[in-house]
Amino acid sequence: MMTMVQNESHTRMSGGGAASRPADNFRPSDSQAPLDREAEPSSLDAPAAAKTKSKAKPKRRSRFTAWWFARKVIVLALFVGALTGGLYLGFVVLGKGSMDDAFDFGVYKHIYDLIFADS
Repeated sequence: MMTMVQNESHTRMSGGGAASRPADNFRPSDSQAPLDREAEPSSLDAPAAAKTKSKAKPKRRSRFTAWWFARKVIVLALFVGALTGGLYLGFVVLGKGSMDDAFDFGVYKHIYDLIFADS
């Protein structure tokens, strides 16, 4: 008894002994001519063949477009905004300091000197 087995890649017959084989291994006999044989270009096809050879390769699009630049600027602005918001939140809200001291460079230089001073 022969049953048809279908798979995603091919269809084959199973249960038929040596006569059954996968359909993707089928080779046409010598008497059958291949259907997609490339014909020699004739003199009438010469302009068409020249056009296909002269086609330029498509231009490669630049990576540096306006959207690429806008994304970089937006990410940089979000980073700076998060840094200033974090400084304000940590120094003024949680630390009960003044806002003038939160953005003073001298305060952070003093903190750096305290951390990395020779003990």
